[in-house]
Amino acid sequence: MIFHLDCCPSAALIILLSAIGTVWNEEAEPCREECTGGFERIEGLKHCYKFLLDLGPVSQDKAVTACGIERGSTLVTFDNVGDDQTIRDHFVAKFRDDIESSPAFIDASGFWTGYLRDYGSSDYPFVNMISGALMNMLMFRPGQPNNDILGKNGMEACVSRKQILNEATGKHNHTGLDDFTCAYPNWAICMHRDVFALNQVAYNTALISGLEGSQLPVDGTCQLGWEEQNKFMLLMMKDKRLKTGYSDAQFLANRYMEILNTSAIQTPVCHLVQE
Repeated sequence: MIFHLDCCPSAALIILLSAIGTVWNEEAEPCREECTGGFERIEGLKHCYKFLLDLGPVSQDKAVTACGIERGSTLVTFDNVGDDQTIRDHFVAKFRDDIESSPAFIDASGFWTGYLRDYGSSDYPFVNMISGALMNMLMFRPGQPNNDILGKNGMEACVSRKQILNEATGKHNHTGLDDFTCAYPNWAICMHRDVFALNQVAYNTALISGLEGSQLPVDGTCQLGWEEQNKFMLLMMKDKRLKTGYSDAQFLANRYMEILNTSAIQTPVCHLVQE
């Protein structure tokens, strides 16, 4: 069995070929999954993004739902201060004319983020709506959030980057985020993070279970490629079903093996990352 090294981050990996017992060193470049479904990379950022131009400006709850429909994505959140401006600059350069000509265009509309107030805490902190992690407050514009919890248009519980077409210079500098009324119509920008949901579960469980072929290379650094991870996950699912003794256990076990021998599971396409 050959270990696939498409996505192994180590600079020098030792590959074991059990069939012939040959060992050699090979350089491996870092790699990440390609964006799919209309999502795209933005230079300088790590994730996949999609501007929902046809949706138009909507309330925050509708933006959340729209992103969920887009392959289970979420509203954008940011790794670093200034990422919101990088995303804004990218999509405005691409869609400025379309945004301005949209029947739903409102000059004040910006785009929603995946941050909101946590009203379950006494100090109403802003958190990532998916992970619950506290928001980095340095991402806010100077003077924001203004804690207008019960403003004239309702609670400012959501977070947006205001006025998407405004530049980051001049008197009206809108760089940074603002707490905002959730019902206001803003654009939706969706994001997929580089999270390989199967990786650690399938790989670690295979190692713990001692499944044949799941042994680490001798330097202990390489993770299994997607093909092997899919295989081990299906094998473990099969074994688990058979141990239950349920009436449909054998049928499901057989189905897992059918899937294993087809292209039903799509292996992500990786591309080399140029650091």
